[in-house]
Amino acid sequence: MKKECVVLNSEVINIGPWDYQKRQLQNGVDKDGKPIYEEQVTNPLPEGATFEEREIEVAPDGGLIVKGSAQPTNDAFLGQELAQIKLQSMQQQELLSNMGAELAAARLEIISLKGESGS
Repeated sequence: MKKECVVLNSEVINIGPWDYQKRQLQNGVDKDGKPIYEEQVTNPLPEGATFEEREIEVAPDGGLIVKGSAQPTNDAFLGQELAQIKLQSMQQQELLSNMGAELAAARLEIISLKGESGS
């Protein structure tokens, strides 16, 4: 099915019409002290956004997605997070290992200097 979509920087940011979230907001009072209301847009269309017709399909979770776009599952997201955590852990382990090697080298240098000074 085709639906109107809001596109910004080549990315679909909304499927269907844009919700401008118009609200009646008070805009002062009249001469009798009664409030004056005016309809105002509280969610304007982002600058540079355009409306385009796109082919849409129903995702496994029942939501709408652009046809052909991959929608990662919750398991995929968790797998990506786990991989990032493992990578960070490996980087931290390497950093600690390097710091330990530098500390050992500094100790050896101190021992060598003490030996040369005759202490």
